[in-house]
Amino acid sequence: MNKARLNYWLDWVIGLAFALSTATGVVLWLAGSGGYQGGRNPAFQTTVLGISRWTWSDLHIWVSLVLVAGGVAHFLLHWDWIVCMTKRLLRPSRHRDQEVCPIS
Repeated sequence: MNKARLNYWLDWVIGLAFALSTATGVVLWLAGSGGYQGGRNPAFQTTVLGISRWTWSDLHIWVSLVLVAGGVAHFLLHWDWIVCMTKRLLRPSRHRDQEVCPIS
């Protein structure tokens, strides 16, 4: 698999993980706290779309870990470009336009 195709699919995974992490975060925010060990909280057994709050929480954590791992992989795949741009921006302005940094 070439680098451009890998970046394409990695970006899709990151985007999907971001959307799912956001959606599960909103569900957890709206569901509220589960209370201290479930005691005296009438909403303890609350479900959203037939899924318990604890399952939403687990899903949120795992999807967020996929998002972080994807972000790290994305950063590593673009490391050469990051180094090139950093060097280019730190050089005096008369030398900036002479070097072109590869995108992929």
